[in-house]
Amino acid sequence: MEQVKFGAELISRLMDHLSSQLKGCVGVGLSVWPDGKLLRAAGRAGELDQAQLDGGEGPLVEASRYERQVSGQVAGVDVVAVPGSWGDGGPVVLTVYLDHSPRVSDLQAIEEIEPLVATAAAVIEFCAGEVLRADQMVRMVQHRRYIEQAKGLVMGARQCAPGDAFELLVRTSQNANVKLRHLAAALVLIVGGTLEDGAEEVGVVEPPEAAFDTAHKLWTAIKM
Repeated sequence: MEQVKFGAELISRLMDHLSSQLKGCVGVGLSVWPDGKLLRAAGRAGELDQAQLDGGEGPLVEASRYERQVSGQVAGVDVVAVPGSWGDGGPVVLTVYLDHSPRVSDLQAIEEIEPLVATAAAVIEFCAGEVLRADQMVRMVQHRRYIEQAKGLVMGARQCAPGDAFELLVRTSQNANVKLRHLAAALVLIVGGTLEDGAEEVGVVEPPEAAFDTAHKLWTAIKM
């Protein structure tokens, strides 16, 4: 089977395609919150995404925090923000800026392209530009399941919203200098005792000791 290398060019092509499908599109962006990083941008998306990242508010931030599609305005420009996959820094959010209020046809076009953009971004983040293999893709999906499980554990213990739980996991991993996927897997092991069946077969190994230490401290703190 021919190997495929994913990169920034793929995301750019997908974003350019989306822009061409939307009349009145003034920009398309791809950013990460709460990490506060602008990944890719075309048109006015660069300045408008960055303003929300710097200010910590706006449709982009709300879409990440509440894990749902959000429409609104930024500097008088209409925007649709859609959260997708996530990396160690937070959910990847696709933003589409329009010179008019979003129409049904606009939302349909966004819904068709967003999963492809999110998947491409996740692959790039996980594989760090390497040639993608099937086992890497399976391992990436497995790690993200543990992040979802860890987020659910935090939500249950703190009775908080999904975005708040995710922000806590991200902040904890960054402060302790451990990867989010390692922290998540360690937390699942501490609370549940085991990883999912078949995890070792796809290369998901037990997290490092630092991740366990961090997960223990986190779980103790939120259970108090």
